[in-house]
Amino acid sequence: IDLDIVNQSLQRYPDNKLFQFLSAQFEEAETLKLMKKYMVGTSKYWEGATVFWQMDYQNRVRTGKIMLYNPATGKRIKEPYNHVTWVHSVLHKKDCNLKQCFFEEHLLPEDKSRPVALVESEKTAIIASYYLPQFLWIASGGKNGCFNSEAMQVLKSREVTLIPDLGATEQWKEKSALLSGICKRVV
Repeated sequence: IDLDIVNQSLQRYPDNKLFQFLSAQFEEAETLKLMKKYMVGTSKYWEGATVFWQMDYQNRVRTGKIMLYNPATGKRIKEPYNHVTWVHSVLHKKDCNLKQCFFEEHLLPEDKSRPVALVESEKTAIIASYYLPQFLWIASGGKNGCFNSEAMQVLKSREVTLIPDLGATEQWKEKSALLSGICKRVV
């Protein structure tokens, strides 16, 4: 995805439903810093929707996940249907050969000494980074996300803590074996 498209989305934060929710928790100035740091965008696809850009280790934008949130609760809108789609689909990129990467993978080269915390949800990574800044927070984009040996290579020689959602602990324990030969340490 062209960086111009990403940059166009990095605005209109007062309209962004996730921004509205987070601003009620952390104040607007702090929320703006988080949105800018994590390059979270605003989409017109659904009014006020959030775009979580997947930018890889080499700063290439692979795609963006568009999600709509309830500004009062911070929960995803799932009725009357699940409001989740992808930028490459919205742009009708027929020649797209999608290989997902971690949300915020592009931050890994910036700080090679800080331990990495891997969670499922992009929203969780943003919120956790506010409370526990000693970790570099990334997200797999779901329980299965980008848990494959190719995607995991970006975590080579890193200390990684896996923090699965409820109900996924056993599955992530099994998947942690993928990381044991790559990472310096996996917890």
